[in-house]
Amino acid sequence: MIIGVGVDIVDVERFTRMISKSTSMIDRLFTSGEARDASGTSRSAESLAARFAAQRAKRLAETTTK
Repeated sequence: MIIGVGVDIVDVERFTRMISKSTSMIDRLFTSGEARDASGTSRSAESLAARFAAQRAKRLAETTTK
């Protein structure tokens, strides 16, 4: 059953500036597993921005259903 659909876009340059100003921002937005890839390397800002957009879209879809 489809509950809702969410789409979100994140400005990668702005997101990169945001996480570079405050490294604790990554800890607040992502679990340690989300912030690193399978080999334990930190994910790129582009990858984190995509994850952030997906998280926001999911929340949007969940909260806007009747």
